Amino acid sequence: MSPNKLIVPYLHRVCRHLLWPPYRARIRRELTDHILSRAEELRCRGSLTQEQAVRQVLRALGDPDVLGKALRQARLPLARVVYNVIFATVWIAILLCALYLTIHLL
Repeated sequence: MSPNKLIVPYLHRVCRHLLWPPYRARIRRELTDHILSRAEELRCRGSLTQEQAVRQVLRALGDPDVLGKALRQARLPLARVVYNVIFATVWIAILLCALYLTIHLL
């Protein structure tokens, strides 16, 4: 099996968690470079084939879904804070409206 046939599905699973296309493309390039350079390093150190080295690098990187989610969180940690602030603001507004109506209707 070609090393690219191992790398492409892995990258696809990582990148499906990344929503912004330019960020997704950058991560795809960086991961490809990392995988290939690390595999070449492993190949030069030992008696591994290119495919074996790529498999070893992919195993070391771990689950692609976990990696993709971590990369998404690393890129947008502020988004979760903004989401939580908006969510809390909406609920506070609802509670204040209910309180206002309760006070003025009784």
